[in-house]
Amino acid sequence: MTIVAQTAPSATTRHQTFARFGLFVLLTVVGFFIFALTMTFALFLSRWGNLATRTAFLVIFAALWWVARHRLSRFRPVFFAYFAAVLGPSLGYLFGDWGFRLFGLTTQTPAGVAVAKFSQALLTVFGILVAAKLCGEKLASLYIRKGRLILALTVGFIGFAVCVVLTFQQPAIRDLGMVKLLPLVPWILLFVTSNAMMEELLFRGLFLGRYEPLVGKWLAILSTSLAFALAHMQVSYAPDIVGFLTVTFVLGIAWGWLMHKTRSLWASALFHAGADLLIILPIFRTLGAV
Repeated sequence: MTIVAQTAPSATTRHQTFARFGLFVLLTVVGFFIFALTMTFALFLSRWGNLATRTAFLVIFAALWWVARHRLSRFRPVFFAYFAAVLGPSLGYLFGDWGFRLFGLTTQTPAGVAVAKFSQALLTVFGILVAAKLCGEKLASLYIRKGRLILALTVGFIGFAVCVVLTFQQPAIRDLGMVKLLPLVPWILLFVTSNAMMEELLFRGLFLGRYEPLVGKWLAILSTSLAFALAHMQVSYAPDIVGFLTVTFVLGIAWGWLMHKTRSLWASALFHAGADLLIILPIFRTLGAV
């Protein structure tokens, strides 16, 4: 009886570990699949292919969310997150050009690139918030809350400041010179703050709190970080894509931990905005804006 008492918990623990890891793999694959078809590789699909893919995802996840009221209730928040992760970016992708068209801008200028990013981010965030309202989800569940505000702002601004220093160490920034750089500052800030807020809400705010009860804190952070990194596979402004994705993955882990630690997205959003400063000039150059 002593042997049974010692081995039974061990077998149960192993089973729970395998089940949790299997769920982690499933969540990560589904998350990446969604982002791959609605963001990463969306440009390779025709307009009708895009519409069909996004509509199918929305119908599937809305149906899963609806039927999961009883037996699969613990997965219902995840189905909501998948639905919102399709709805928000789809609005941004399909209608995100309203801003620079309204003002007669093009993406061959810094102002046009920044306004286009702001327009996309605004619609993406709006779509996520609408989905949350329709599904009865609170803003706090998206990490849009006060949390540990002083800690979040302190760490966020420190991260932002470090990135500013690193940005000015780049040869391309020094070669540009302050005379040419200063007029770009408002558009740079609009771009990085819009992108950071959108991506932190989309990749982490939506998923961290919904994955954690299923797979635990660290697997939730790891899953969202993998999806975040792989969603950047298509970037054309990074000369070393493997190195870029590795750094993106590591930063995703750091920002996920910060979001969990501060119980809000403000720290990671500020830090993320700072990190985007390091790549903003290559983005502008890739689009022909500078």
